[in-house]
Amino acid sequence: MNYTIEKAVSDDYAMILEVMKPWNMHHIPSAEMEDLDLACFFVARISGRVAGAAGYTILSPTQGKTTLLGIRPEFSGMGIGRALQNARLEAMFDAGVRKVVTNADRQETILWYKKHYGYRQTGTLKKICDFSLSDVDHWTTLEMDLKEYMRSRAAHEEYRKSYMALNDAHPLSPYPPLIINACLTGMVPTKFSNPHVPVHPDEITADAIRVFDAGARVVHLHARDADGEPTPDAKLYEKIISAVRKERPGIVCCVTTSGRNWREFEQRAEVLYLTGEAKPDMASLTLGSLNFFTGPSVNSIEIVERLAMAMQEQHIKPEIEVFDAGMINLAKYLERNRLISGRKYFNLLLGNINTMPATIANLAALVQDLPDNAIWAGAGLGQFQLPMNTAAIVAGGHVRVGIEDSIYYDYGKEVPASNENLVRRVVRIAAELQRPVATVAQTREMMGL
Repeated sequence: MNYTIEKAVSDDYAMILEVMKPWNMHHIPSAEMEDLDLACFFVARISGRVAGAAGYTILSPTQGKTTLLGIRPEFSGMGIGRALQNARLEAMFDAGVRKVVTNADRQETILWYKKHYGYRQTGTLKKICDFSLSDVDHWTTLEMDLKEYMRSRAAHEEYRKSYMALNDAHPLSPYPPLIINACLTGMVPTKFSNPHVPVHPDEITADAIRVFDAGARVVHLHARDADGEPTPDAKLYEKIISAVRKERPGIVCCVTTSGRNWREFEQRAEVLYLTGEAKPDMASLTLGSLNFFTGPSVNSIEIVERLAMAMQEQHIKPEIEVFDAGMINLAKYLERNRLISGRKYFNLLLGNINTMPATIANLAALVQDLPDNAIWAGAGLGQFQLPMNTAAIVAGGHVRVGIEDSIYYDYGKEVPASNENLVRRVVRIAAELQRPVATVAQTREMMGL
């Protein structure tokens, strides 16, 4: 709920007393407080009503005193108290005040003033009448150096924000914009299994445009030949990438070097040597062999090293694919031998029958083990796509989504997925979690492209 901090006006008098009533500070006029000087009051307003108020008074050319500060209990925790305190401190500072005195009787309030504003305790003052806490008969007198506080406030707030960003859980630390990586075609899906799978170069191009417009910024590309079979033919990749870039400049194009259908390095690396407008931004690098129901993906360490070297030579960023914890060990081996470096992008793919199960614990374990200067995307195979995507969004990671990983939209395997609908679902979930989708520029910066 949004609030505004405003100077009080005469019509606020009764509402200010209502705000103070839950705290037994509404006895005005009284021996403790003669009256409210609304010229020295600020209010927090929500939908036209006063949700909090704070006042001050000038004691001398260089000394000021805070008077009342109260928030309606239902609005506690929204930062209204600090906003009101800041407003009255700024007003006093602008008036020449350099020392501020505050009286309080609640321990939590005394600690709050000390923690956030550097107050120090200077003494106590006997209460004149029943005001605030009835069982406490004195005020604790606090004093702050307003000049020093104003001098250091910006640096302290910057330190606080940077510390939270590094150490606190989301959303206390701000979420990074979400990168959505759409794997459009893959090696296995066919028109028979899912009529929405793009196979022809023109279909892949059109689908890449649709997912980009829906929110994806990375497209993971597999080419198919005239018969719809997977192919490493670089000429087909050249056609796809050039067409996609022409329509959506800035889109990140990632090509496959998969070991599922062909084993020779020359075939797998052919696409890495495209140039000009067809040059890929990224290429997949699967860090180990694994079994699928449809057959093995063979990735010997020698092949992985050769592909990594070729990507390095061609200035193509690896899209590092991890299916098991041991694959992260190999990533660290590659990095210490300088075959990968800088900002690293990991796809963590869980839920395959012969690799790491798709659980929150396993996803967390993989993320925990990633090397420094890495960002990651969560992917789930089959029915695990939606849970792993959602977990990644919540955890501050990024997302890989698409027909390559799951041909169905629903758990019951009744509704064929389309890449556009899968991306739009991720965007909706991210919006509910108040996490923005990355722009092209943000994507390239975060990925180190």
